Amino acid sequence: MITERQREILNVIIEEYIDSAEPVSSSILASKYDFGLCSATIRIEMRNLTQFGFLEKPYVSSGRIPTDKAYRVFVDAFLNKVKLENGLDDLNHVFKNEITEFEIIKRLTNILASISSGYIILSLPQKNILWQAGFSDIIKEPEFSDKNFILSFLSFLEEFLERQEEIRLEFETKVFIGVENSFEAGKDFSVICSENDRFRLSLIGPKRMNYYKNIQLINSLSKIIEEKI
Repeated sequence: MITERQREILNVIIEEYIDSAEPVSSSILASKYDFGLCSATIRIEMRNLTQFGFLEKPYVSSGRIPTDKAYRVFVDAFLNKVKLENGLDDLNHVFKNEITEFEIIKRLTNILASISSGYIILSLPQKNILWQAGFSDIIKEPEFSDKNFILSFLSFLEEFLERQEEIRLEFETKVFIGVENSFEAGKDFSVICSENDRFRLSLIGPKRMNYYKNIQLINSLSKIIEEKI
């Protein structure tokens, strides 16, 4: 649907927005990246991407930010590849002492929350264990400077905890972006979920998250839990 040049520009805009949390302008792209294009041509391509539904303006005079559609194309391009990589350093130190499974889960989720800056939920239904971590990490993200965003997050979190079993993962890692979330308050958030027959692991964050790193982390921790617990 889009050309390789447009895809390259779109990927850079997404990465720039993830890093800066600020709308991206054509002048920023022209000054920071070597597309071999002038600012006017980049501006035309950004306008095209907006018409195609991949970019939007949060307000009239701003640069552009990615839409849910853009994030989906971005994530789908690497989702299968990232499954093969390890995103966590050696965590054998977590298992060295004779501690309970609950304490292990607590430590692992706290580590993941700190590294990802996301909100982590890990449940082991057969053992009636559920642990949450990361509120102090996620509220440091720029989006949470808005009181309404915090209220939306709390509303989404409450609904997610009540209904997360309704999400069919089929033992895969899946990413739900914005409106893909089946919960009413989920349009501003993305969720990365992984499960097997013993546990369910979820990472919740703003749509402007580092998807590659967080999918990598979820896959790594899922493997550790499967092998160690």
